[in-house]
Amino acid sequence: MEKTLSKFENGKFVNPFSDFFNHEEVKSIKDVWNYITKRPKILPLTEHEKAVVHPVLAPDFKLINSDYNYESTIKSTWIGHSTCLIQMEGYTFITDPVWSKRCTPLPYFPFGPHRYRDPACSIKELPKLDFVILSHAHYDHLDYDAVLEISKLQPTCHFYVPKGLKGWFHSIGINNVDELDWWQEMTYSRVDNNESGNNSGDENNNNNNNNNNNNNNNNNNNNNNNSLTLVYTPANHSSQRGPLDRNKYLWGSWCVIGKNKRFYFSGDTADHDTLFKQISHFYGPFDFSLIAIGAYDLNRDFMRSCHINVEEAVRIHQELNSKKSFGVHWGTYLLSSEPILEPPQLLVKESQKAGLKENEFCVTKIGETLVIQSDNNNNISSNISD
Repeated sequence: MEKTLSKFENGKFVNPFSDFFNHEEVKSIKDVWNYITKRPKILPLTEHEKAVVHPVLAPDFKLINSDYNYESTIKSTWIGHSTCLIQMEGYTFITDPVWSKRCTPLPYFPFGPHRYRDPACSIKELPKLDFVILSHAHYDHLDYDAVLEISKLQPTCHFYVPKGLKGWFHSIGINNVDELDWWQEMTYSRVDNNESGNNSGDENNNNNNNNNNNNNNNNNNNNNNNSLTLVYTPANHSSQRGPLDRNKYLWGSWCVIGKNKRFYFSGDTADHDTLFKQISHFYGPFDFSLIAIGAYDLNRDFMRSCHINVEEAVRIHQELNSKKSFGVHWGTYLLSSEPILEPPQLLVKESQKAGLKENEFCVTKIGETLVIQSDNNNNISSNISD
């Protein structure tokens, strides 16, 4: 199986999976404006729904900070949207840290999608982080204030970002950052028990090595007890922070590979026939995956080109050969017109339709910690039931 490589032409990355985001900015801004102004109004959560159905819980830091079996256990705490605190193989990292009230370049003005469910905790309350993985530069995934606060409060925390974004991080004073191209690998290891660092010498850029003889049985088995392999993998999406930088930064997904466990984070993505099969072929099967299930919109004409819906998410879970998956990218920001609570409701229906086991692909309340365990027969169980 071939790897789809990133393309960089005329100062911009080009989406090899879709032409939707490869056109000129003027046309895309018009598309976005029409989408925003013509979409139906989203009904807010009722007080009952806020308190019972979709509450924000204080994280159980006793559970989060407790010891666990590195060979059999992964812990995941949903902070909100696509922000999850992940603990595996003795390491702690966070995905797409976003704490802002609005996803916008103008945070102090009433412009852009607003947050209707608060983060589960403050950045100050987070445990010690080894690193951050960032999928792409959109404002609901890259939060200027959040990454800056993490860097100031936890100066040893390392940032892994898409190709093209390293300069942006340097411009705001964050220097412990590495940028990766699609299929590029980096090894993260602790310097000692009290200090974290990136073993930047252990870097393997697979972007120019399209070795089709590799398979998921012989890839990435070189980890020792003190390291993780981070791989930046493709996604069918785009990237932008301002009117003049469309697709100047790469976008993608992440695989984190340890000696015992394999983790996948989808970031934002549209569907594609072979994309997720490629990722599974080279780096699966996965023990645990974070897969977006929201912001698909009732009118799919616009959003199908950038966000998967729930039915597609379930199929992607299967194509990834993920043993356990968790739905993110819903229930936090007003990004599209589907009812706020529809994604988890559809997830139950689509999982049953696809023949998944109960809770094989699940959601939790914001702030809850999902503890995923496997036994000697590779059976998966967790502490959360829908």
